[in-house]
Amino acid sequence: MQWEEVRRLYPNQWVLLDVISKVEREGKVIPLDIRVINSIPNEGFLVKKTRELGLYVPYHTKHKSIQLSNK
Repeated sequence: MQWEEVRRLYPNQWVLLDVISKVEREGKVIPLDIRVINSIPNEGFLVKKTRELGLYVPYHTKHKSIQLSNK
């Protein structure tokens, strides 16, 4: 799934993403194909803990593009 489709299906929401394929440029990860695991009701504990685990990526659909830092 492309980011534009995620934004259309989940407007103005936090979503938990599985990055299937990506490219890395200048220290940033740009997802090419993603899968939505679930929507997240609000930012808070779940978003923070998910970021720490690193298995899936929480991201808000208010962003026109998706770009992640390369950790």
